[in-house]
Amino acid sequence: MNWKKEAKEKQLKFKESLGLKKSGTFGKKKYTHILHPDNVKNGANFYCYKNPKEWQALKEWAIKDKGKKVDFTGLGLTNMLRSEHIPFNLFYPVEKLRKENPELLNKFLEKLLDNNIHIGKVTRIKIEFASDLHKSKLLDDNTSFDAYIEYVDGYKKCGLGIEVKYTEKSYPFGVTEKKRMLDKDSEYNRLTRDSKFCKPENISKLKEKKLKQLWRNHLLGIKLVELKELDQFHSVHIYPQGNTYQKEACDMYSDCLMENNKQSFVPVTFEKFISVTTDVLSGKEHKDWIAYLKKRY
Repeated sequence: MNWKKEAKEKQLKFKESLGLKKSGTFGKKKYTHILHPDNVKNGANFYCYKNPKEWQALKEWAIKDKGKKVDFTGLGLTNMLRSEHIPFNLFYPVEKLRKENPELLNKFLEKLLDNNIHIGKVTRIKIEFASDLHKSKLLDDNTSFDAYIEYVDGYKKCGLGIEVKYTEKSYPFGVTEKKRMLDKDSEYNRLTRDSKFCKPENISKLKEKKLKQLWRNHLLGIKLVELKELDQFHSVHIYPQGNTYQKEACDMYSDCLMENNKQSFVPVTFEKFISVTTDVLSGKEHKDWIAYLKKRY
């Protein structure tokens, strides 16, 4: 079955289980997988639906890069087939864990990344975040992480830059983006050459439509290391097992990397995320969240 069709069936079944009968619109047309504004304002796209206190807490946490507030009424966050809502469902409960049980959070993240990292303390978890620096100091574009986790390991300051996909494939080339990718003297290409994280013969492959976002996300973290904002960085790409396009993109991207840099890119399926969550977070306070993830995704 086509993955998007399969995902749509799953999400409409989930919507029905919530008792939601009305649909939202795009343009003048109604779509069953877009939530109605009445349901949007009550948080129907999130794990805390029908829990006003938790819904309010999530909204207060949802501050993007440079202090911008999240518009929960925007199309991306009302469309059940897009990924924009998913980082909130995955990482706000993780942010709560940071405050309430930091040692358990360390164990969870270390296992999620196959124990390739060691965490002393998670210092912050952000949504739609790039850096405290202005973009002109970074890649000078709009690249940001869907979620960002910063932690310390001894004296090292480390970061996880996380991209989340659901039904998405690749997005079209932007005019400026394409120009920078083809310009051998652009920051994209300069940083790729200088950091030596990619096999030289594979640099041209990074500019392909299927790989370009993975490349840019990874470059942002590499830039943070170059600027000494971080000592170590891992780029994490989360996608559902059924999205074979993303699986192929991850395999292709990993093959482009130098052997000693392969572990800096970490593909994680939704299924693995949920499995690790189930194994590590066995307390009753996590039961409802885990049940939600299993039912919905």
